[in-house]
Amino acid sequence: MPINWGELKFGPFLIVIVILIVGIFLGQIITGTSFRIPIVLILGSLILIVTLVNIDAGLAVLIFSMLLSPEMGAGQTSGRDIVIRIDDILLAIITFAWFAKTAMNKGLALFIKTPLNRVIGVYILICLIATLRGASLGYVSVAKGFFYILRYIEYFLLYLLVANHIHSKKQVKFFLNVFFITCALVSVYGILQIPSGKRVSAPFEGEVGEPNTFGGYLLIIFCLAIGLLLQNIPKKLKVRLFGLTILIFIPFLFTLSRASYVAIIFSYLTFIILSKKRAILIFALATILLSVFLLRPEAVISRVKYTFQEQRTSVKIAGVTLGPSASGRITDWMYSIQTWKKHPFLGRGVSGFMFVDGQYIVNLVELGIVGFFALLWLLWTVIKHSFNIHKQMEDELYKGLTLGFIAGFVGLTIHALTSNTFIIIRIMEPFWFLAAIVMMLPTLKEEEKKEEEERIEIEKGEKDTSNNRGKSLLLSD
Repeated sequence: MPINWGELKFGPFLIVIVILIVGIFLGQIITGTSFRIPIVLILGSLILIVTLVNIDAGLAVLIFSMLLSPEMGAGQTSGRDIVIRIDDILLAIITFAWFAKTAMNKGLALFIKTPLNRVIGVYILICLIATLRGASLGYVSVAKGFFYILRYIEYFLLYLLVANHIHSKKQVKFFLNVFFITCALVSVYGILQIPSGKRVSAPFEGEVGEPNTFGGYLLIIFCLAIGLLLQNIPKKLKVRLFGLTILIFIPFLFTLSRASYVAIIFSYLTFIILSKKRAILIFALATILLSVFLLRPEAVISRVKYTFQEQRTSVKIAGVTLGPSASGRITDWMYSIQTWKKHPFLGRGVSGFMFVDGQYIVNLVELGIVGFFALLWLLWTVIKHSFNIHKQMEDELYKGLTLGFIAGFVGLTIHALTSNTFIIIRIMEPFWFLAAIVMMLPTLKEEEKKEEEERIEIEKGEKDTSNNRGKSLLLSD
């Protein structure tokens, strides 16, 4: 009997092959390595299989891992350290699974067209050119420079992967719920740290935490929750989201991240400008300010005062004396500007300069004026399309999602003034995941409109058929 190759399904066959290959590798290395690597490989294999069966499940695991995964290892080098996290590995596995599914199913697109594809491609190209140039001049370690470029590509691959995969409102709700559950868990973890007197940070941050990073992450999810709260949504959901905002805001305050404090002010102003419920927002702001004034959390107040605490090395700007930390940033920025002047167009390459707190300054020195304007173009494209999409949306969920995303994005652009926001994995993975959902909302809206029209046509056809049958029965009588 001849074999009909068109009817064969290669999914189960591929899964068996993958299991065999992974099993062979595990057998070879399990006796010569620490227990952590075999465990990661086993979990990775399971996630690969799960993702091949259901990509939604794989992406949900990735969302959890964004804040709940430990570091695998770090390379100690001058400037920035090379750090690999579990979510790096998970994203690689999920991306491989997606490529495998597209190879097996010709109906799936590998890279879907989105409003950000071109600008992302240009930015990556500039990073590559600047880093190759920096390596040729001796400013960049090739391995280190390309590790960071791979990290940037990783963020954009995540964006494209999610954009390819979003096809329904049900998925949007599912992923938002996973984001909110993850944030609730890490917020509880943060609250439990408050009695220690240390700055609150996310789990698995190593010996020295990263409160600024945690503040940036909490800012994004807080804005999403507020954006949805401002819409006409079911009362039960409003109660849950309100509880989540309280749960987030407590550890947010105790991150003592001044960059995050300033960022949330601009995010809140964005809500006031774009939302129709300005009176509620202003009342809520007054309530928050009154609560902080009455409770007077000493750690928060001391942290703010520290910004203007005069010391021997303090810097003055427009007559305002800055504290040692802020003064140190200003000094680093001045030195960075002097360094940039030596390579004004393409900079010294990614990782070709010392660590400096400030995304825009780092970008200017590493990628020159060309890369700096490419970054601004990327940020402008994100905000322009997000705002246009927000204006198009009528669905309450989509309206709230886009509003929260815009407010969170505005906050992140301010956060990036004194932090390397747009290269931090724990901020950028959630950001690009959500950006992909937002950019695909017009497509979802069109698909939902077509489905509704088809449903109406079907119902109309069934009604006509029923009427015709009724007429036939009357005639026969």
